[in-house]
Amino acid sequence: MTKPLQESAGPTKGLRAGIWKNTVALAVPNAFNPLVSFLLVLVISRKLGVGGLGVYSLVLSYISLFITFASLGLSPLIVREAARRADEANVFLFNAALFGTASSTVSVLALNILVAAMGYEKEVVLAAFVYSFSLVASTVMSYLEGIFRSSEISEYVAITYLVENTLRVGISVALLFFGYGVISVFVTMLGTRIFAVLLMSSFYLNVLKPQRPRLKPEIWRLLAKESLTFASIAIFSSVYLGIDEIMLSKLASIESVGIYSAADRLVQICKTLPLAFAAALLPVMTKEHVVSVDRLRELSTSSLQYVLLGTIPVAIGTAILADQIVALIYGQKFTASTAVLRLHIFSLLPVSMAYLMAEVLIVTDNQRVDLWINIVGAGINLVLNFVFIRALVEVGAALATLVTMIFFNAIQYWYIRRHLFAIPFLEVTTKTFIAAMGMGALTYGLREWNIFANVIVSAVFFFSLLVLLDGLPRELREYLIRIVPGRGPNR
Repeated sequence: MTKPLQESAGPTKGLRAGIWKNTVALAVPNAFNPLVSFLLVLVISRKLGVGGLGVYSLVLSYISLFITFASLGLSPLIVREAARRADEANVFLFNAALFGTASSTVSVLALNILVAAMGYEKEVVLAAFVYSFSLVASTVMSYLEGIFRSSEISEYVAITYLVENTLRVGISVALLFFGYGVISVFVTMLGTRIFAVLLMSSFYLNVLKPQRPRLKPEIWRLLAKESLTFASIAIFSSVYLGIDEIMLSKLASIESVGIYSAADRLVQICKTLPLAFAAALLPVMTKEHVVSVDRLRELSTSSLQYVLLGTIPVAIGTAILADQIVALIYGQKFTASTAVLRLHIFSLLPVSMAYLMAEVLIVTDNQRVDLWINIVGAGINLVLNFVFIRALVEVGAALATLVTMIFFNAIQYWYIRRHLFAIPFLEVTTKTFIAAMGMGALTYGLREWNIFANVIVSAVFFFSLLVLLDGLPRELREYLIRIVPGRGPNR
C-alpha cells in the first residue's frame, strides 16, 4: 500500500489554499491569452475581414487537433506520476520528452499533408506550414508544464505564457498595421513559442534544480503501456471540441468559420477558469485519493459546487446580453455571431463539469473509461455537426457541441456514480440555479442600461440571492463570516 503523503494528513476541510493559488496561476495566462488575443482578432477582422479571421481560426483548429498527436496526451500522466513520486519527476520528464520526440516530428509531416490534401487556398496551406513547426515546441512546453503543476508551483507557467502572449500579440498587431498579412502573424507566433520554451526551461533548471537525467526502462514501459490511452483521449477530445470549425470550412465557407469563431472565442474565455481549476486539482486529487476514496469524493463534491457557482450565472447572463457583447467587441460585421453565442455559451456548463470529472477518472486509474467516453463523444459530435451544419450552418455547429457535451457529461456522471462514488448533483446545483434565474430576470429587465452597469448590478444581485438562499459553499461562507466586522472570532 502506498504511504499517505504528509500534506494530506487530516480530514478534508474544503479546498486547500494551494489549489486556489495554482488555479489563479493557470487561469491568468489562459484568460490573458484570449483577452489579449481579442486585440489581435479585432485587428485581423478590421484589416483582413471575415475571410482573414476565418483563415486564422481554421489554421489554429488544425494545430489544436495535431498537438494532441505531437504530445501523445501525456501531460496528465506526467502530472499524476510526478505527484505520486516527486523524487523522480526529472527522470520522468526526461524519458517522456524522448518518448514524444518522434511523435512531434511525425505530426508536423501529417499536418502539412492533410492540409494540402484538403484543397484549401494557398494562404491557408502556407500559414499551416509555417505554424506546424510549433508542434515540437508545444510538446516540450506541455511536459514542462506538467512538472510545474505536479509540484504545485504553476506561477512559473503563468509568467511564461504571459510573456509569450504579450510578445505574440504586440508584434503581430504591429505587423498588421504595417500592411503585412496573416502569414506574418503565424511567423510571429512560431518565434514567440520557441522563445517561451527557452524561458520555461530556464525556470525549470533554476527553480527545481533537477538532478542529472537518466534513462529508466520502467518509465518507458509505463509510457508504452499508457501513451496509447492518453493520446487517444486527447485526440478524440480534440475531435469533438475542435472539429466544428474544420467541418464548417468544408460544408459552408471560410466566412462561416469567422462568424462561428468570433462567438467561440468568447466561450473559450469563459472556459479558462474552470479549465485552470481542474488542472490545479489534478495533483491534489491524486494525493487525496492515495489517502482514501472518501477524501476524493469530498474534494470532488466541493469542487463541483464551485464550478457551477462560477459558470451558471455567466451562461445565463451572456445569453441575455449576447447582442450587446458581440456589437461591443466585434462591431456590426459580426452580427451573425450573436445567435451562435446565445446558444454556444450554454456548452460552458457541461464542458466545465466534464473537465472536473475527467480528472476524477484519471486519478482513479480509469483513463481507459475516459477514452471510451471520448470516442463516443467524438462519434456523436461528427454526426451531429454533419447534420446540423448543413441545416443551420454556424448555429448548427454550436448546437452539435452543446448536445454532444450533455451526452458526454451524463455518461461520465453515470460511471462515477455507479463505480466510484455518488456526487450529490442536485444538492450542489439547485440553489445556484435558482439564484442565477433570478439574476437573469433582472439582467433582462436592465438590458437597456449600459452593459457594464448591468453586469455589476446583476452580479451583486446574484450573490445577494445566493446568500439569502444559504447557497454559498461552506468554506466560503465561513470565510466571509470571519472577515465581516463584528462577526469574526474577535467580536
